[in-house]
Amino acid sequence: MRDYLKSKDFHRHMRSLLASGFQELGWESQLGGKCSFARGGRVCWLQVSQYSNSVLGAKFTINMTESSGPAGDTRILYRLDKADRAIGKALEEHIIAHLPRPDPDPEIEVVGDNGQPVLVRLGDLVRANPRQWEAATDVWLPYFSKSDLDDWAAFLLPRLERLTAPSSSEKIDPQWWAQRFRRLTRLFRSK
Repeated sequence: MRDYLKSKDFHRHMRSLLASGFQELGWESQLGGKCSFARGGRVCWLQVSQYSNSVLGAKFTINMTESSGPAGDTRILYRLDKADRAIGKALEEHIIAHLPRPDPDPEIEVVGDNGQPVLVRLGDLVRANPRQWEAATDVWLPYFSKSDLDDWAAFLLPRLERLTAPSSSEKIDPQWWAQRFRRLTRLFRSK
C-alpha cells in the first residue's frame, strides 16, 4: 500500500527505529527534525531524495560527515558487502512487488532512452533498480509506507557497526569503549 510520508514523518519514524542501534554503538541522537546521530567529530544522517513523490514513492540513503564542510560527506551504503547487497536487492524487489497497481492503470507519456516520447503504464514506472546493488555504487533505498521503512530498518540495524566504522584516518575516542561498557552493565543490573 502506498502511504506517502512527508519528510518530517520519515525522519521521526526512522529515528524511532534506528536510535537504539546507534546508541548501542556510542552515537548520540541529534536535536532537530532530522534523523541524525553524532559520535566524536562524526555525524551520520539520513537523506531523503529530493525527487520523492506520492506516485513514485520515495528513496533514502545514509550519509556520514567526518570533517567540516560538504567535502567531508560520504554515502556509507557503498560499504555493503556482496552478501548484504544480495539481501538488499531481494528486499527492494519484495517491496516493489507488493505495490498495488493503479486501477485503472493509465498510460502516460515519458521520455524514452533516445529522447523520444514513449507511452508507459503508470504501474510500470516503479521498478526495482538492480544496477544500484552492484559493487561500489550509490545505493538509495525505496519506500512507499511505514512498513517498508520497518523492513529497511531491520536490514540496516545488524549492519550499522560495519557501515559506521571509522575510516583508517580517524582516531577512536578511548572513552567511547568505557561508555559502551557502562551501558551494557546497566542492562544486567537488577532493578
